[in-house]
Amino acid sequence: MSSNILGIGIFGLYLVVIVIIGLVASRYQKNEADFWVAGRRFGLGVMVIANMAAIMHGGAILSGVAYAGKFGGVAILPYISFVGGSAVIFYLFAKKLRQSGGFTIPDYMGDRFNSRGLRAWSALVVAISSIVYLIAQLKGMAFILERLLDISFMSALILGTVIFVAYVAMGGLLAVVWTNIAQFFFMWIGLFILVPYVYDAVGGWTSVLTQVEAVAPGWTSPTGVAWSTSYMISWYLIWFVAYSTRIELVTKMYAARDHRVARVSVPIAIGLILIFLLYGNFYLGAAARVLVWDQISSPDQAFPLLVTQLLTPALAALALTGIASAAMSTTDSLLLMSGSAIAHDLVRRCYDEPNGIERDERHYLLISRLAIIVVGVVAFALSIPDFDLILKIVSYAIAIVGSAFFFPLLVGMTSKKISREAALASSISGTIACCIWIAGTLGGASWTGSFHPGLIGLAVAAITMLGVGLVTKPADLSGINKFFPEAS
Repeated sequence: MSSNILGIGIFGLYLVVIVIIGLVASRYQKNEADFWVAGRRFGLGVMVIANMAAIMHGGAILSGVAYAGKFGGVAILPYISFVGGSAVIFYLFAKKLRQSGGFTIPDYMGDRFNSRGLRAWSALVVAISSIVYLIAQLKGMAFILERLLDISFMSALILGTVIFVAYVAMGGLLAVVWTNIAQFFFMWIGLFILVPYVYDAVGGWTSVLTQVEAVAPGWTSPTGVAWSTSYMISWYLIWFVAYSTRIELVTKMYAARDHRVARVSVPIAIGLILIFLLYGNFYLGAAARVLVWDQISSPDQAFPLLVTQLLTPALAALALTGIASAAMSTTDSLLLMSGSAIAHDLVRRCYDEPNGIERDERHYLLISRLAIIVVGVVAFALSIPDFDLILKIVSYAIAIVGSAFFFPLLVGMTSKKISREAALASSISGTIACCIWIAGTLGGASWTGSFHPGLIGLAVAAITMLGVGLVTKPADLSGINKFFPEAS
């Protein structure tokens, strides 16, 4: 049996499972709480797997291997950042977010600072950053399907986009989380299949690190083969901020059964993900650099080629299906969040409610589904050009989110004294500065070479918050009481 037929058969079976989950979940979507936070009913086991699936996506594997293979030792830094950033969510954010009863990050921004303008701005940031993030995920999915199904990149891109949009629009967060669980197990099957074959080809840790250092001198050093110390530090910091404001993680806190489940799910997920990252990125990245690097035109092609070269056609099809499923586990969350930002935050909370307009719950579900389709189409169109490494695109998306939300979240959760003007000015100025730096980086400007755009955005956001905060009054008690009950 040809590898093409095997790939179609295995991936087709996987799609049947996903479609069934989407159809079943769609029957339970009666209101906003059902669609966006699954009725706030998730227990610890479901939350842990959902958190892991949101982090361990196709881009984390596909471009994690690509980035580690290309740059070397510096790729280990996001693992340290992940621990620190997740600890911020655990200690500072999870309990208050779950107890606040919101649905989205814009809900937090609007409620905490009692500001419709801040809610609208935050919804816009979520939608735009989700599109940037989706570009990376859709491209990753297309690379995998291209190899798995033996079809063109464009055909794979269309197929991946249609799959994502269909089941998210049908089933909301309930479909997202239960498909995440299915995707989680498919992904681990794919990774475990590869273990003995990679070990036979390059040996264990000591052996592969010796070999990769021989073919790429400096690969095992902290800065890798190409980075300056300053850029390495900025990369470390931006991923710390990224994980502490990661929309997929922060938003899932709203769906937990209670605040204890929300908090405890985070450290459990951290430990399990660190194990995955050491093998799924660093070890496989070194193996790819040794075994297939001279056969690829883009680093993002390394993992699919590694799989098809080392495994039999049947096992390769199963492994690639597993990684394709991982690509879906973050993309679906991003689609859902962009839909909620438009329907819940912009339409309902920023326009309808302030103007006394009352609409049926199903009206907002329809708007959310239409928004999901539109965002998916826009991300598809922007995925067609040949952009940079997938992980670099992801880093731009999380840089925008971090610049917009890190300080309003951090300061707003820990202090009653910050004003709405300071939060809004910080979010807007940080985002604009970050986007200008991203544009300069993409244009090859020499002044962008020393620091990641996210670090610039954060610096501007911090300075602006401090300056505006000194000359403005704290937000009124209606926002403070919701997150600081003792203030009432």
